[in-house]
Amino acid sequence: MKELQCPQCGSLVPEGTEQCPVCGYRFPAVEDNSWKAAFVRIFSRQRVLTMVLVFVAELALMFALTALPMSGSTASQIVNQNEPSLQSVRSLPLIVRSFSIFSHNYEIATIEIIPVIGQIFFIISTYSTAIVLNALAISEGVTGPLALLSLLLLPYSWLELPSYAIASTEGAFLIASIFRRSFRKEVKTAIIVWLMVGLELLTAGIFESWTIALERSNNFAVLFLTWIPYVVVVAVFVMLVRYGVKRFRSDLKRNA
Repeated sequence: MKELQCPQCGSLVPEGTEQCPVCGYRFPAVEDNSWKAAFVRIFSRQRVLTMVLVFVAELALMFALTALPMSGSTASQIVNQNEPSLQSVRSLPLIVRSFSIFSHNYEIATIEIIPVIGQIFFIISTYSTAIVLNALAISEGVTGPLALLSLLLLPYSWLELPSYAIASTEGAFLIASIFRRSFRKEVKTAIIVWLMVGLELLTAGIFESWTIALERSNNFAVLFLTWIPYVVVVAVFVMLVRYGVKRFRSDLKRNA
């Protein structure tokens, strides 16, 4: 193993040592720009907490917007503008519909990960989604917040909505990295986040397409059956992430 000389007391210590055991001098951390380090950074406590807070803010904004008063004529106009596209998607076969939903949502998330533009688009997209949902709810004779709450009872919503928050948050980290002079390193993390968001939205598209198919049975109780595979998928994902983070952290320490 290579050794370093402490600049303060001259003692030789193994490379990668954080603090000199003789004088207590702290060696400056060596930045790792590898893909493994980029993956590990995604699941740091700071990033995860930030993503959760952005997701909570997204939900709060949607509940506030769906609670806004809207006239019946305005609601009908918005529904008439969006109904053709909604019906065209619903009429597609299951697999084709899954990829149609995925491609549309992934396009949104891709824009949202772009610094500055993405964060503005995230707010606009959240606003437009909430307004359309409010209009659809009013046309059905229910309140907007109740309609939003009913969507949150379905598992695909807990894949789609967090994906947008994650993408927009990563865009914000890209902005911060410019000021920290670590943009190139952050780009690697952003690419991994973008790919993981794509996988998340693909799964969400499959679940949403399946939910649409189940709605035709007019037995809404069966919709809750989609939570069973959802829990399995999430559990497998968490296990793989934990294994990957643990393995990569071990590799990084060993190579330090």
